[in-house]
Amino acid sequence: MRRTLIYTLVGLLSPLVTLLLLPVYLNYLTTSEYVILSLSNSFIAVFSIFFNLKVDQAMRTIYFYNSDDFDKQKQLFRTLFSFQIISFIVWLLVFLMVGNSLFSIIYKNVVPFFPYTFIILSTFLVNSLCGFYYIYLQNKLEVFKYSTYFVGSTLLINGLQLFCIFYLKLDFIWFLIAPLIANSFIFLIIYLRNSSLFKFQISKPILIEALRFSLPFIPFLVIYNIENQLDRFFIDRLLTIELLAKYVVLLSIASVVSTLFNSVDNAIRPELFSILSNENDTKKVQVQFNFYLLIGLLSLSFLVFFGVHIHWFLDNPKYNGIAPYFPMIGIAFLPMIFLRFFALQLIYENKVSKMNVYSAIKIIIMAILFWILIPEFGIPGAIITLAVSNFLNAFLFFILLKNKTLPRVKIISYCMSFLILNLVLCFKENAYLLSLVSSFQCLLFVGIFFLQYKNQIINYFNKPNTNES
Repeated sequence: MRRTLIYTLVGLLSPLVTLLLLPVYLNYLTTSEYVILSLSNSFIAVFSIFFNLKVDQAMRTIYFYNSDDFDKQKQLFRTLFSFQIISFIVWLLVFLMVGNSLFSIIYKNVVPFFPYTFIILSTFLVNSLCGFYYIYLQNKLEVFKYSTYFVGSTLLINGLQLFCIFYLKLDFIWFLIAPLIANSFIFLIIYLRNSSLFKFQISKPILIEALRFSLPFIPFLVIYNIENQLDRFFIDRLLTIELLAKYVVLLSIASVVSTLFNSVDNAIRPELFSILSNENDTKKVQVQFNFYLLIGLLSLSFLVFFGVHIHWFLDNPKYNGIAPYFPMIGIAFLPMIFLRFFALQLIYENKVSKMNVYSAIKIIIMAILFWILIPEFGIPGAIITLAVSNFLNAFLFFILLKNKTLPRVKIISYCMSFLILNLVLCFKENAYLLSLVSSFQCLLFVGIFFLQYKNQIINYFNKPNTNES
């Protein structure tokens, strides 16, 4: 449990820095630069689904199917890393040849592929190589080494970016080049310190096994991306452009929580999968579930607090009037904590194909609800649909589970407290009350989390190099 806690706290750093620097970057970027960055990142998000055929998911899971076979685990890493290198070279050549033509079709020359998107793409490719090594460290439960690399890379990337734009006063292209330089430097250090590990070696049986596991993730992620864009599609057609702008800004801030949960998933996965592969102890799974829920409640309470007090961080007309929506976002995202934990278990049980079927059905239900609720209620209608969608997903994923585990009664009571507090805020649109209750709620869940896990945190800093659980 101690390892999971540290992986999570380290993983929180990146989304937290992103959230805190968001107002800084929005003030720095011009409108056209922000459009380029936003649309390029949207393209990268879709491209990332197909880039390596999701073999990283195989590395996260198949690794634990052979928990006692260290040679096969190393072969798995080398095979999939070599496959990543091949993918890296192939895609870089493809985009060098067709990048401009592709972007002229997709974005009608609004966003040039060269040089901006090409730099962002190159950064993503190099970062994916570093990320694959981080997965290996997490799977091996090398907490200190993983923490050092991850924290160092996060601080270096953001620090170099801030240095370029504020100290050196360089233009937008250097804002994009800085992360590429930082990621390349980090990968060079990783390679030089682990050269014996990075042998180009492909085992055909291992690669086939990995692809059989990972390929079902592609339709799952395609469905997931459609689901994420569905609300904006309907708001764009059913409401004014002003309301669409507010909703996009609202979700841009809320999306930091999704990024955070990706980090939490990656943090909890090694220990959870070890439990599932070795003993499948229900009580130990419950301990992981309790931790996951408390991290989720802490994150959502901070999101509500941050959103309610957005005027402290940035005085921008785009943010006017969105503060009262954050308690609703908190409620809508609450079932997402449950469904993501259930999804981790289903991935281990190799039930991604069944998840795809349920997710496709859910998209149809969401489209109907968006069509009915958005014209009637506006932005709250879209948020209500997200809440229904997340609850439905959590329920269906729980039904699919082979070994069902529920959290402790005390943890459920914390979830109910969060729900009640935010329901009060939804129906009492008073600025003072919003500020008071959101502040109290944030402090409450910080206190609960610290009291629950203070011993593990203190022990880690007292003995950072040990391998205790």
